[in-house]
Amino acid sequence: MWRPAQSARPLLYQGTMSPLRLEQERPSEWLRWLAEEPDAYEVLVVHSGGLARAAYRIASARCRCQANGETPTLRELQAAAMSIAERLGTPQSLPISSLIAGDCEDQGLPVIRPLPQPPTSRHSSVSSLKRAS
Repeated sequence: MWRPAQSARPLLYQGTMSPLRLEQERPSEWLRWLAEEPDAYEVLVVHSGGLARAAYRIASARCRCQANGETPTLRELQAAAMSIAERLGTPQSLPISSLIAGDCEDQGLPVIRPLPQPPTSRHSSVSSLKRAS
């Protein structure tokens, strides 16, 4: 199981902008910075208070980069969580996406979930085929 480093150094950006401001105003630069810093994902999880919020922050930044708003889908949240788990070397311990989404929603972070599939009735499709012949 992954454990945070003994002394996670502060998440500092070498420029004039704080990481939080960089995350909000220039998400592509923030994502690139995360990818380039050796322990940035570990520090992000620690500063975010856990995997769910850290994944949400990454997924939301990716959405802003693509001009898709700020609210990630369940799939985008899972992809961000997988990225973090891979960087931390723990992809096998990744919880299922609905648990991560539920944790985010419990923290007041909205997640776009897929619409439930309506139940299909085999009987009605068979009847339609018989009527068509």
